[in-house]
Amino acid sequence: MSGRGRAGHATGEGDGVERQDAGEPRTRTSKAELALTPPGAERRTTLKRQAVTGYVEHPTVVEFTYDTDPVTLHERWRAEVGSPPCHMVVDASGTGEVPGPGVAADGGSFAAETAHPHDLTGLCMKWQDALGEARTHGGLFVAFDSVTALLQYVDLREAYRFLHTLVTGVHRTGARGQFYLDPRAHDDRTVSTLQGLFDAVRCVD
Repeated sequence: MSGRGRAGHATGEGDGVERQDAGEPRTRTSKAELALTPPGAERRTTLKRQAVTGYVEHPTVVEFTYDTDPVTLHERWRAEVGSPPCHMVVDASGTGEVPGPGVAADGGSFAAETAHPHDLTGLCMKWQDALGEARTHGGLFVAFDSVTALLQYVDLREAYRFLHTLVTGVHRTGARGQFYLDPRAHDDRTVSTLQGLFDAVRCVD
């Protein structure tokens, strides 16, 4: 990928990369965004809130998680981002324990499914199931909490193919997606390769 702009500034239109500091207004809308950011629940929540602002007030949400239990994710979203009409979590933590479907006081639904982090075929199947359910509600937002964690279980080539499947699904459904990667945990080649999958890349210090 050519052109690496300074953090806080968008690079040229030709490279499809957006560089921003946390808190700066978005200069253009993207469908699938890679956020290069250190880990942290509060940081991710802020990024999610910014991503859905101006998109849809209460999006249908599909989240992949490697490090947070589904109930905590759901409660955090409702408390700090908004009340999704439908919230689905694909749990790739490997614990094998997920809660049953639930309905919030405002009528919104919540469901979680699990797949082993090594089983990308299983994760893709859960993704297809979640997409099918989310299409009936509209206004879909997809969050993938840790590309860094994914790369602890599979090699770069496998991860690239898997993420390509997810990004393609985001495009086909007209959704918005945000994927999180800690650039300090990877070499430049890995980061550069993965950037090419996304409509925009956002650097957050």
